[in-house]
Amino acid sequence: MSITVVGSVAYDTVTTSYGKSIKQLGGSAIYFSIAASKFTNVYPVGVYGDDFDNSDIKLLLDNSINISNLKKEKGKTFFWEGVYDNNDINSRKTITTDLNVFEKFVPELDNTSKKSDIIFLANINPELQLDVLNQCKNINPSSFVGLDTMDLWINNSIESLNKVIFKSNVIMIDQYEASALSMVNNLKDAGLKILESGVDFVVIKKGEHGVLIFNKDYEISIPGYLTNIVKDPTGAGDSFAGTFFGYLDKIGNEYTSDNIFIATVLATVVASYTVEGFGVEALLKLDIDSIYERYEKYLKLIGQRTYISLDNLKSKLDI
Repeated sequence: MSITVVGSVAYDTVTTSYGKSIKQLGGSAIYFSIAASKFTNVYPVGVYGDDFDNSDIKLLLDNSINISNLKKEKGKTFFWEGVYDNNDINSRKTITTDLNVFEKFVPELDNTSKKSDIIFLANINPELQLDVLNQCKNINPSSFVGLDTMDLWINNSIESLNKVIFKSNVIMIDQYEASALSMVNNLKDAGLKILESGVDFVVIKKGEHGVLIFNKDYEISIPGYLTNIVKDPTGAGDSFAGTFFGYLDKIGNEYTSDNIFIATVLATVVASYTVEGFGVEALLKLDIDSIYERYEKYLKLIGQRTYISLDNLKSKLDI
């Protein structure tokens, strides 16, 4: 079993009320891959520059992440700098966005990554997402496809984006982007309308307030995990996605309501750990025991003791 994720590799400089972290490892493909690697094999597809540190290559390898589809190009790695509002951690101001080598990125996948059971299309140009889908579906037509997107593509590339949505199984989308895509404000109406686009699942992320999931047969609503240490929200959504799909891949891609629920809880837990450190530092320290410890606390918090059994979870994960 394996997952292929196509997205950005980046260095970020982030300022929050906890301080400033300069040129920390980031990017959607990186956060997703580290989270997914806790559960399954993962193949990130992306590009980095001459300035990408050898220690970061080692970091990926030490976490059993296959880097054969990460390309080195002449130039600098994608760079982003942002400052989060001290009074509202959900609000941030972008200081700098330098695409650098990512500007001309064209995904190239080897045959092994094309065969992955799950393909996750992180937040990149829908034309590139379509290209990846064409490459993968020609090799493995039954691959399960997850999709992330943003307001830039909703506003400027909606025709291409709709084509990607139609070919995807799951769309993960921020609550504000869900309203923009569906053109309705009520999130339940938005989720149900997006379902009509052809996807099997719509996952609407509400940040610290939790997640809504819509399927034609059921709906799931869970709150966020309560943490009072939010050092850096960057990458929380991508680590959520990596965990969600990593778990589903590990258990054999059985998309029942129970498994979707457990995947969502585990993803919420891992994302809550992610925000407690700058960049990927907290994510790197996680093991299955620390994930389960918070998983158990969270289920008690929301009154879902049925799912708590450690033996049941370990059986599903084959550990």
